[in-house]
Amino acid sequence: MLKHISHITGVEKADEISFNTPFGYMFPELASSDDCKLPQGFTTIRALLKLGAAMADPGTPEDPQASQFDSSIPAIFTYLGQFIDHDITARTDRDKGMNDIADDDGNPLEFTPLAPDEVVKILKNGRRPQFDLDSVYGDGPNLLGKDIPGADTTAADLYNDDYTLKVQNNGNLDVPREGRKALIADMRNDENVIVSQLHATLLKFHNHVVDTLDSSLSDQTRYITARRLVRWAYQYVVINDYLKHVCDPHIVDDILQNGPRFFGPRVSGGPLAMPLEFSVAGFRFGHSMIRPFYRLNEMSQQITIAELLAVSQENRRVGRELLVLDRGNQYRLKPEFSVDWTNFAQFQYNNPQKARRIDPKLALGLLNMPFPDVIPETMLAHLAQRNLLRGYLLGLPTGQAVAAAMGIVPLTWQDVTSGESDAVQEAFALGGFGVRTPLWYYILKEAAVQKEGRSLGAVGSRLVAETLIGLAKEDPNSYLNHLDDPAVSKDYLIQPNGIKIGDSHKIETIADMLSFSDVYVGHVHQAAPVAV
Repeated sequence: MLKHISHITGVEKADEISFNTPFGYMFPELASSDDCKLPQGFTTIRALLKLGAAMADPGTPEDPQASQFDSSIPAIFTYLGQFIDHDITARTDRDKGMNDIADDDGNPLEFTPLAPDEVVKILKNGRRPQFDLDSVYGDGPNLLGKDIPGADTTAADLYNDDYTLKVQNNGNLDVPREGRKALIADMRNDENVIVSQLHATLLKFHNHVVDTLDSSLSDQTRYITARRLVRWAYQYVVINDYLKHVCDPHIVDDILQNGPRFFGPRVSGGPLAMPLEFSVAGFRFGHSMIRPFYRLNEMSQQITIAELLAVSQENRRVGRELLVLDRGNQYRLKPEFSVDWTNFAQFQYNNPQKARRIDPKLALGLLNMPFPDVIPETMLAHLAQRNLLRGYLLGLPTGQAVAAAMGIVPLTWQDVTSGESDAVQEAFALGGFGVRTPLWYYILKEAAVQKEGRSLGAVGSRLVAETLIGLAKEDPNSYLNHLDDPAVSKDYLIQPNGIKIGDSHKIETIADMLSFSDVYVGHVHQAAPVAV
């Protein structure tokens, strides 16, 4: 079989996956019911392929109407979402038997969906279900000292001698590299320029937090304390900034105050499982938010998303320009392709690019992805078709079934097909998707119908927010579980307005994290000051 890539990347390292935690179904009774899933048979597979092919966004930089596809969500949240995904899930596309959707030539196979108990037994998550930034820290440095035999960690090479994180910041910011390859804990965070720059920013953020700590402390203590603060700041931003932009904020507030209704540990008391409805469908709404093209900084023109993918792949170019150059035996992203975050995030006085509206359309560059080991112009290179077939293979319940289980009135056939092309209508007719809609597509269409693509709708918001808030609530080390700890809140928490860093700054938003990191953000270089 063709080696299947992870999510949207062709790069894999054996030491990236440190954990082996369970996947499960948020609604196992739906996954076990044939009436709540797509019909079995090659007709369904053909209909899914047809539907995926019809999900192309035709937008071009020259189109004067291109802005009509914009949401009100700053573009940074597309890539923060991708970063979050890599932090909490891995290996969803790697397990043998869980990904047999194509033959050696990349053509779709005729397959039967897997039984739910088989999926849960075999498919394992390479991440812990926590916002612990193991995609940044790996398994940490060797805290005992480099001269002690047998104490080295897998991630030891990510750290300097003083336990700060390695990052390139001489002239322009980039992740550390061995040759062209990123030297980071999760190679997927180098799969496109923007998420790679975000990862590098997190490295700098950690190091700047270290700088705020008492210099009389040992390097090990400063690392441990900084890591806790960075994790809390990140968690706070995910819950209070990211979720309230991409989900209905009222649903987010309800879950924060009253807890998740559908997501949590198994009744048997087993370990917390990552819901497949979330990881294979719900959280992939972010693919729709990817713009067909971006302006990275004041020097750059509009660059297509296809040109920004596969950063470390040899000879990757934007036009005639290489993305990564050898500068004195050290490869680094060219300054022309560094991200100016004022083009992506909302600071006090700027107008950033917006994410695409959340709807059933994907940028053309995602429908023929330029990665190694993926044959061009095949189904495996087509993100929409892969998402749809993966959901079918793993037996996800339909959008209508999940809506009903949540007590939400499902969208009608007219709702899920309104305003769509003839090709979409034909795919729905062939697959009977009007009453049994693939969950991923349903969530995208629900956002378009209920929210005009400016956020997720009722089912999508509930599914995404319950999972992410639920992960934080179930983690005893998260900031949510230390809000009432006087010893902690006195030094680090400013209730309810963010995480305190040093004596004079607090982190409430992703913009605060970016500016505190002192990365290239135009004329903005200050995080929010602490109120006195």
